[in-house]
Amino acid sequence: MTTGWLYVIAGWVTLYFPAAWLLLVGTRRHRTRPDDGDPEAPSVSVVVSARNEAKDIRRCIASLAALDYPGDRLEIVLVNDFSTDETGTICDEAAAADPRIRVLHSAALPPNGLEAKARGIAHGIAAARHDWILITDADAVVPTQWARRMLSGLSDDVGIVGGPIVVARDRWWSAPERMSWAFLQLVAIGFAGWGLPFIVFGPNMGIRRSAYLDAGGLAASPVRIAEDLGLFLLATRRGWRTVLHYSAETAATVHPVPTAGHLFSQHRRWLGGGIEVGWQYAVPLFAALFWGLGIAAFLVAGWALSPFWWTVFLVAKLATDGLHLHWQAQRLALRDHVTLLGVLQLYKIVTLAYLPLSFVFDRRVRWRGAGYVVRYD
Repeated sequence: MTTGWLYVIAGWVTLYFPAAWLLLVGTRRHRTRPDDGDPEAPSVSVVVSARNEAKDIRRCIASLAALDYPGDRLEIVLVNDFSTDETGTICDEAAAADPRIRVLHSAALPPNGLEAKARGIAHGIAAARHDWILITDADAVVPTQWARRMLSGLSDDVGIVGGPIVVARDRWWSAPERMSWAFLQLVAIGFAGWGLPFIVFGPNMGIRRSAYLDAGGLAASPVRIAEDLGLFLLATRRGWRTVLHYSAETAATVHPVPTAGHLFSQHRRWLGGGIEVGWQYAVPLFAALFWGLGIAAFLVAGWALSPFWWTVFLVAKLATDGLHLHWQAQRLALRDHVTLLGVLQLYKIVTLAYLPLSFVFDRRVRWRGAGYVVRYD
């Protein structure tokens, strides 16, 4: 190989470190409020959309019912979105036992023009009565202080809030999914630390009701399949500010997806949502993915070019990524986080090799288990 090409490869892979350190410094710049929650808590509706979640939704409901929040300022809206299992029955039983819980059944509601999770979320927000809407998933559990900390000390110009995601380690294959969220949160919190928030995560987010109505609701969103990105864009494009929280008290713990196929399908939905927004998201997204693909290729085969510099790069990358996991573990109180450093490396290699190329050859995005397909032309 010519010297010129070696310089190109060296520049390509070493760019990883300034990019990674900018994000790492951003996470250190990010500050989580130290208070115990606003005593003048705003009224809040928690919305959960569930489709065939009978296995997990009881834990979700129990964690929401245990929230430390004034009862007259809290309601829980459960949307049974065309479930074919016992999800609807479980929700109805919870509502009968707790007056703060209300249940909607999508089958009994008029169509709202939306599909997949966005449909249920939109039904829930339309029925919500309070000033803020917090959203989580039916397979998630939240800490007792979650609502207080998420909505504490917000100024009147804040329209969107978000919090971190932790994947429960109750299955051996949950480790890659936890690392996927670890990586995504490095990016999201890193940007936010520099004052540049660009995403919140669907299993742990909130939107001010007036911001939602001001933007025209999810039906006005440019995104069909990534409802969290859609809500974020609705608010921020109308000038509302975003606050991202980064603490154990604001973290939602989600149950791992059932298979690796579901995990990759989830990633393709996220990528599809970014493409759907337009070139402002799509161009940098694909640029970052193909840049990452080159780094993944170097990790796999770079030893053949230069064993010495491949070893230097590998050691430096492991140190950088290990520091990221260590700082994240401190913030989110995760004792076993750093032990998954090797899984993070494999996750990045497999995902970066699979994701951009898979979208080149197959433009369809499927919502597994819902019979929903979007094709991007």
